Amino acid sequence: MFDFIKRYALKKHLAENIVNRERQVISLREAKTIGMICEISDEDSYKANFAIFSKLQTITKVQMVGYINEQFVPFYCLEQLAADYFCQKNLNWFGKPTMVQVDDFIQTDFDILLDFTHNSLAPVQYMLHQNHSKFVVGGNVNHKEYYDLMIEGADENGKKLLENIYVYTQKLIGE
Repeated sequence: MFDFIKRYALKKHLAENIVNRERQVISLREAKTIGMICEISDEDSYKANFAIFSKLQTITKVQMVGYINEQFVPFYCLEQLAADYFCQKNLNWFGKPTMVQVDDFIQTDFDILLDFTHNSLAPVQYMLHQNHSKFVVGGNVNHKEYYDLMIEGADENGKKLLENIYVYTQKLIGE
């Protein structure tokens, strides 16, 4: 019952706070700034997401926010200048992130926002709904209503999704 109330409150908050953003199709090669949202479930998922983050940093400026669906951020999640992590204790009662770093991430006008999550997560839904990015891409069927481009067939470590994002964004802009 309480989960139903929390989901209802989040939906109501999102419906009342619609963000109008300038949508534009941009390829990974053209992007000057990329935002990356990921879900950290264990040390292996941290390593896989950090590998993708590092690979994207060789292309352009990248900022990452990782959500840990537990009470505390694990010791292996090392915060950096462009990588922040948050957990359940950083959420309000209906799932809205309360960290300043997450608010800054949401307000940033990224060329591309990439969602590498696999589960339906209220904080990630909030971030996807409230973002100001030009082009939102992901492979999570639970979040498809927030995407400008949905790519199915994503794998657990995200490498196949990244490859598909590269291929399909190139095709969309006619390169």
